Amino acid sequence: MPIFHAIVLGVVQGLTEFIPVSSSGHLEAVPWLLGWKDFAGDPRLENTFDVALHLGTLVGCLICLWGDVSRYSKAGVKALTGRGKWTNDAKVSILIIATAVPASLFAVSLESFLLKQGERIGIIATCLIIFGVALWQVDKRAPAKRVVTDLSFRHTLGLGLGQCLALLPGASRSGVAITTARSLGYERTGAVRLAFLMGLPIIAGAALFRLVGVVADGMPPDVWPALLIGALASGVTGWLALRTMLNWVHSRTYLGFALYPSKKCSASNMNSFLFLIKCFVLSLIFSKFSSLVIPSATST
Repeated sequence: MPIFHAIVLGVVQGLTEFIPVSSSGHLEAVPWLLGWKDFAGDPRLENTFDVALHLGTLVGCLICLWGDVSRYSKAGVKALTGRGKWTNDAKVSILIIATAVPASLFAVSLESFLLKQGERIGIIATCLIIFGVALWQVDKRAPAKRVVTDLSFRHTLGLGLGQCLALLPGASRSGVAITTARSLGYERTGAVRLAFLMGLPIIAGAALFRLVGVVADGMPPDVWPALLIGALASGVTGWLALRTMLNWVHSRTYLGFALYPSKKCSASNMNSFLFLIKCFVLSLIFSKFSSLVIPSATST
């Protein structure tokens, strides 16, 4: 794999993992749009590179959220080992991990089916639009009365089941988690922090699951430079995207992550910028998809 390709895909993974757009969808769409065939006929390389990118974003997320991670994990470990009481922080630490269970079981049981669907660019583009609009509408209408420490078992079940939707190609895990949290009444900053904390066990589990396959299949030769640079790119850009999102929710809407502008959006340069980027990417996807489908239909 060329180093430039590794950098681009690392940046795409890092940026899209922690903003409400689909990282898996963009990792499929970008090579498809650019005509890259780095993984063609070599599933070992694709799995290995996927592990590297996930480990990079995991490290970036841990660094950015270290204060929260340290607070909740220490409380949880102390409670589990009997060295501390079952405080609210301890309860939250266990419930955050529990949110990963439904999606993990769903992903493992339907892995082959989901991988095949991930190659269908039309589904990816459609889900990008649908889930982007859903996030914008729910965030605009939902109340803001709860914080992270209000997490309950009922909310954990809802958030965990909601993350199953993120397994659809083109659906953003963070976007679905934020949408679900906002629908449950969590205030905007709390919903974003909760979504990213929920992402830690998911990202770690996905990397571990793929790592088992990499170890079983063997490491592809001469890929270490691309793996390391791709992981570094995803880690740095993941940290940057996470910091940006945490600042974003204080003053801006999610309209830029949907596709439909409004008067409120026109006052925000960043929302308008995101809107234009997403329209451009989706127009490329649909135009290339049409160029592949229409000729084959007319030739029959």
